[in-house]
Amino acid sequence: MSRWHGTAKTPAGVVYFVFDENRQQMISARFDPRDVEGPARKKSLVHDAFAQYREGVLDSFDQISVQNTNAEFTVNVYAAMREIPPGTVQTYGELAARSGYPGAARAVGTACGRNALVIVIPCHRVVAGKGIGGYSYGVEVKAKLLIHEGVEGY
Repeated sequence: MSRWHGTAKTPAGVVYFVFDENRQQMISARFDPRDVEGPARKKSLVHDAFAQYREGVLDSFDQISVQNTNAEFTVNVYAAMREIPPGTVQTYGELAARSGYPGAARAVGTACGRNALVIVIPCHRVVAGKGIGGYSYGVEVKAKLLIHEGVEGY
């Protein structure tokens, strides 16, 4: 495997990401460097996508391939999550139903909490029925991303 890592500024802070060159897919993208491995790169299509996102091109990650998990539930939830349009939100319950798992709102919340590809898999666009809900890096970070994308009320 030929992995490399990089960093990118976002409206909510620096994201540390890992990319698999052989598979041409993102492995991780987090607001902390815990998964960083391989040599560093300062320029790539991933860097460009994060720069475009920062500048307001909110669909800049649509063409970035991501590493799938082995669990069918998580694959389906993340795929549905990537279809949430920028500037909009869905509740955990709405995403559960749209993913084919009505009544699994808590499990969707767990999947959001385990998301290893922040912004790329936009778990920040998934909110509670009565408020913003949680976020692994804090609700302030989630709110910054939602505000950047033009979501009002957060």
